[in-house]
Amino acid sequence: MEVRKPVMENTKKKASIWVILLLLSFGVVIGHGLYTFYYAKGFSYFSPDPAACKNCHVMNQVYESWSRGGHQNVATCNDCHLPHDFIGYWIMKAQSGLGHAYAVTFKDNPYAFTANEKTKRVVQENCMDCHKEYVSNVIDPRAIGAAKPFDKNLKEHQGNSNEPLRCISCHREAGHAHNF
Repeated sequence: MEVRKPVMENTKKKASIWVILLLLSFGVVIGHGLYTFYYAKGFSYFSPDPAACKNCHVMNQVYESWSRGGHQNVATCNDCHLPHDFIGYWIMKAQSGLGHAYAVTFKDNPYAFTANEKTKRVVQENCMDCHKEYVSNVIDPRAIGAAKPFDKNLKEHQGNSNEPLRCISCHREAGHAHNF
């Protein structure tokens, strides 16, 4: 006569197999993520060194352009592209880093980086902050982010663009070349 195991015992055995498989899968995903972070020199992105930006081959042309430009000795990538306050700096650094990592990993053309409105605003504010002694005669300081000159011919300067007039509108190659 055959002795049957209780149903509860079989259920526990199946549950423990699933738990082991789930933990193994989780371990593989975490291990792969840590290896990728190490291989991509992830810790270097916490540094302010512009060379960290060229860890990713997508940024090589931008880095080379910056290293030959006029801002090389006075401003790093972070000086222009990130807010200067502590909290904003780290939040935007994380958002940008994760956005770039996602684009390079999953997008068809990772070279097609375009600045979003938040980045454009931060770059504009940083231009005006570093060059405040020059821009105070040209730009209304109350209009930071929009960079509206006192000039009555704003539309003429802006042309047919619907984009607000910014420092980069005229100084396209400031910092580094664009639209590679």
